[in-house]
Amino acid sequence: IAFAVFGVSVIPLKSCILVLSLLCLVLFYWMCLALYDQRTALLAAIVFAVTPSLLKWHFQVRGYSWYFLSIPILTMLFTSVASDWARKQTTLFFFGLASAVSIWCLELAIPIVAAFWMLLILRRKLSLNNAALAFGGCVLGYLPVVACNLMHHFNNWRYLFVERPGGGFQSLLQLSTYGRILLDEMPKFFGPDTVLWYYSDKPASGYVFYAIALLAVVTAIWPFVKSPSKMVGALRGNLADWRQERDFDMLLLTAASFVPYLTVRPGVPSYFFGGCFFLSVLTGRMLERSFSYSKALPRLGGAVVLSAILLTGTVVIVGVGQENQIETLSSCDEGKSYCMTRIPAVDIEGVEDYLRQHHVTSVWTTISFIYPLLFESGETLAVSNAIFEDPYRVYPREIPWREPSADRDAAFIIETVAPFRSGLEMRYAQAFGTAPFIREYGKLTVITEHE
Repeated sequence: IAFAVFGVSVIPLKSCILVLSLLCLVLFYWMCLALYDQRTALLAAIVFAVTPSLLKWHFQVRGYSWYFLSIPILTMLFTSVASDWARKQTTLFFFGLASAVSIWCLELAIPIVAAFWMLLILRRKLSLNNAALAFGGCVLGYLPVVACNLMHHFNNWRYLFVERPGGGFQSLLQLSTYGRILLDEMPKFFGPDTVLWYYSDKPASGYVFYAIALLAVVTAIWPFVKSPSKMVGALRGNLADWRQERDFDMLLLTAASFVPYLTVRPGVPSYFFGGCFFLSVLTGRMLERSFSYSKALPRLGGAVVLSAILLTGTVVIVGVGQENQIETLSSCDEGKSYCMTRIPAVDIEGVEDYLRQHHVTSVWTTISFIYPLLFESGETLAVSNAIFEDPYRVYPREIPWREPSADRDAAFIIETVAPFRSGLEMRYAQAFGTAPFIREYGKLTVITEHE
């Protein structure tokens, strides 16, 4: 809608993401109010707003934004159903509906939804009568997915259960999986980088937020370590301290959010984004507990942690805002695999200026630069990767796709250090009988027949 009204540019793209982010922050605060008191909710919202965990999905506006919006809604409905004073049939129906819609938005929600339902069953909040109503909400919410799979030869379910890449649940049994994740990937996960995969570097801010998250988890777990019987009470919902019961719920939901992440090798950051919600709640709860002590040492510790969160988070946000670049895939290991790379905006702009000045409208490139070139050019270019790999279509099949021309007027845009560059230049010279004109713009190279 924003593109239709304002055209294809950065402003309508980022404005939608900003609105969704602010809406998610408000819903997160309401979720924390439903779980704890106002001070805990405020501290948790501050943590959620400034840590890189929120920055991570600013660029994931497609399925992830609605998945994130569904998490606080689902949690609030669960809290309402689990509370004796609010066990209403309408709430149960909407809880079932929200469960199905959450899975509809993104299947990563399946473990979280399963954890919610397991807690309700163990705490005897579901009877035969009201369970049927909740199940009816699930059926109604998931009907569009069923219809879509029936009409498209079960494509979605086949990919989810049969063709899905990654190590699958077998990786859960390998100790090396946990070592790789906890020691190598998690410091990167809590850093400022975004989108698809990890970079090789581990930012200092990632270690800071990772340490704080671990401290919050240990603080929440400690009462159950000292008294394991409390775990049984928390599962049954009859703990004397209702706040510890909510802490247990957040720990369980964090673990549930971690399950999809464990099933893919190497780790995909977006598969653990749901855990950022519950870790932020646990961090806010830890801060509230420290400030509630009468002794000076715990209060000082809480002040130090909060200061570290605010200072590091602010530095990271300002630093990310000052960067003008795109993050995309790059060919690695001599073309055998992909890894993440950063392309400065000045390189993209240099390529755009060249194409515009020489009236080039057809571009052959790799999968990494199809969308950036389409977006930055306002969709005036015909872009394809069909020469280098299997064709990738940005738009649905219903939308006509413009293929680049195969004549001399087309340009090749590749990475300057691409392993196949020399081979491409040689084949180009053989095809057209003359050496190609090559112009480098930092990390990008334009190959054409003439200047």
